Amino acid sequence: MKSSIFIFFIVVSSALSGCISENQSVISEDSTNDLPERLSFSAPIMNGSSNITNFVLEEYVSDGPVLMLWVAAGCMGCHSWTDILVDEVENGNISNSSILSIHRYSSFESQSYVEEVYGNHQNSSNPVHWPLVLPSEETIVYDLDTGYESTSGFYNSFGNPSTPTLQIMNPLGEIIWTSKTYWPTLDVLEEIKSLIK
Repeated sequence: MKSSIFIFFIVVSSALSGCISENQSVISEDSTNDLPERLSFSAPIMNGSSNITNFVLEEYVSDGPVLMLWVAAGCMGCHSWTDILVDEVENGNISNSSILSIHRYSSFESQSYVEEVYGNHQNSSNPVHWPLVLPSEETIVYDLDTGYESTSGFYNSFGNPSTPTLQIMNPLGEIIWTSKTYWPTLDVLEEIKSLIK
C-alpha cells in the first residue's frame, strides 16, 4: 500500500513540476527537425475588458530581441521573476518593450485570476508593465519559413514550457536562448540583459 501511494505521489509531482520545482537549470537552444525554427502567433492581450485578438508576436519582436516569460497566476517563481523584471524596467536597465509575458495554463487558470495577479491596476499582486498575452491550446502557431500553420501544436512549438520558463526570441522569430530557472538569480538576469540589449 505504501509503495503505491509513493508511486502515485511521484507521478503527480512530476506532472506538476513546472509550477512547484525549485531546481534551476539553463537550457541551450535545442532544435528539433519537426518544430518550426521561426515562429509567430496572434492572441488576445490581457486588458481586463476585451479578448480582441490584437497581439502579433512577429510584429512585437521586429524591433529587437524580446524576453518571453511564460507565467501562471499561481506560480511563485513567476511572481518573483515578474517583480525582478519590473524593478529592472523601473531602474532603466531593461526596456518594457523588450519583455513579453505569456500565460501558460489557460485550460485551468481563468483570465480573471491572471488579471488579479498580473493586471496593471492598484489591487494586483504582481503587476506587469508590458504586454501579457492569453493564448490557448488552440492558438495557431505560424511557421515563418513556410508561411503555414505549425502542425506541432501551440505549446509543443515552443518546447512545452513549464512555468516559469524564460525564452529570448530574436527579430527573425527564432528562440535563441531558454532558461527554466525557477527563482531569479543574478547570473541569469545579467545574461538576459546582455542578450536583449
